[in-house]
Amino acid sequence: MPQPSALPRPFLARRLLALAVDLALVFALVTVAMVPFTGDGLRLPAAPLTMRSTDCSDVETAPGWLTELLGAPGPYSLRLCERRLYGLPDGNELRVVLGAATPDTTSRRLVIPVNAALEPVDPRHPGGVLILAILMALSALATRLGWRSPGKALARLRIVPANGARALPVWRETLRLGPLVILAALPALTGGLPAAAIGPLGVIAAVALGAILLIWYYLWPFAHWSGQSRHDRHARFFVTG
Repeated sequence: MPQPSALPRPFLARRLLALAVDLALVFALVTVAMVPFTGDGLRLPAAPLTMRSTDCSDVETAPGWLTELLGAPGPYSLRLCERRLYGLPDGNELRVVLGAATPDTTSRRLVIPVNAALEPVDPRHPGGVLILAILMALSALATRLGWRSPGKALARLRIVPANGARALPVWRETLRLGPLVILAALPALTGGLPAAAIGPLGVIAAVALGAILLIWYYLWPFAHWSGQSRHDRHARFFVTG
């Protein structure tokens, strides 16, 4: 496979530009596509620094399912909160504050995902997996037809078969988006793992491990193979200017 012996800085800058533009567009596309499913429990993808807001209102009468769930826990208050991410609807949640608010007591709060009718919903919605799978299929078709992504078009880059080899666009997209599909499906496949079960340190360790694995999978080959990504290299593609 043709590749430069050293990483040309202008080429690397163009690759990084294309990557940043394509990632931003994909993130925006996936976020907008997920909005119709937020009422059924799906939550929008969010970066560590996000613009979140909630609009809460008091609920006077507890729904029947909540009364059966709590039994007789003593005094509690209810609030229905509409979540928003970057101004987009991000589902509803019912916040249950148990105990009276006095200096001598410690209240507990339960947060339950619900729809607009105050019915509980399962946050492990398959909509995110479905959207990524559709995006994978469309991207494979675009690659097969020779279309360039907006980022590559802006950076004047082309993706071509390596040394005239028979390229594998479906395999390329499987390698490129497959790990993200697995991550999106993991909560539903495992039944979910509440943060309380592993504790704060467990959550931090899991997030750190996930970040390290994603960096190794996506960014390490990009730097090691002179600007060529893992999915391009193993699917017999080559990015050139």
